[in-house]
Amino acid sequence: MTIPLEELRTSLLFGNLADEELLAVGEVVSAREYPARALVFTQGERLDGLWFVRRGRVRLYRVSPTGREFTLCIARRDHLPCMGMCPLFDGNLAPAHAQALEPTTIYFIERTRAYQLAAESRGIADLLARVLANHTRYLTQLSAGLALRCSLPRLNELLLGYAEERGRAGPRGIELQLDLTREMLASVLGTTPQMVTQMFQRLEQAGLVDARGKHIVILDKERLAKMV
Repeated sequence: MTIPLEELRTSLLFGNLADEELLAVGEVVSAREYPARALVFTQGERLDGLWFVRRGRVRLYRVSPTGREFTLCIARRDHLPCMGMCPLFDGNLAPAHAQALEPTTIYFIERTRAYQLAAESRGIADLLARVLANHTRYLTQLSAGLALRCSLPRLNELLLGYAEERGRAGPRGIELQLDLTREMLASVLGTTPQMVTQMFQRLEQAGLVDARGKHIVILDKERLAKMV
C-alpha cells in the first residue's frame, strides 16, 4: 500500500524532510496493519528492514531463559517510533520481541532501500543517525536506572514523563491517563504487579498522587521529582 505524501508530511519523523527527500521516502515506504497482540517481529529473528510506528503502540520486550518478560520500551508515534535500527546497521538478529498493544499501523522500509536512501540523501542519513542516537540515549538511561535505582524512583520518573507528555492541569494537580495495565507497568519497571500496587499505595500515603485505576492525579509534582 503506497503512502500519500500528504500523510508522510504529518509524520514526526519524516515531516521535516525536503520535498525531494519526502518523495524518495514515499516511493519505497509501505504500510502494514497489525491487530492487537500481534507480533511484528520476534527476538532472534533476522530482520529485513525498518519499522516506523504511524498509529497505535508497540511493546518491545525481551524474554529471559526462565520465561520472565522485561519491557524495554513502548514505541508509539511520538516516542521511539522507529524499530529495527540495530539489525539494520550490524546485520545481527532482532534483540527483542515487538508486539502491537492495540490495532497498529506501521510504515516499513526494506533494508537495501533504507541504505540507498541514506547514501543518496543527507537529510535521511541525518534522520537515521538521530533515531539511533535517541535509542542509544534511552537505553543508556534505562540500563542506569536498572543498575542504580530501585523500582519506586523509576515509577516516579515514568509518572513525571507522562505528566510532561500528556498531563493536564486540574483542580487537584496534574491529571493523566496511563495507557499501561499494572501487569505491563510491572514489566516496564522490572518488578511484579503486586509491587506496583504497593508502590502506588506508598505514593498515595505520602500525599504525592491519587491513583484510581489508570487515572492518576499528581498532587505534588515537586516532591515527586525529588524522589527520582
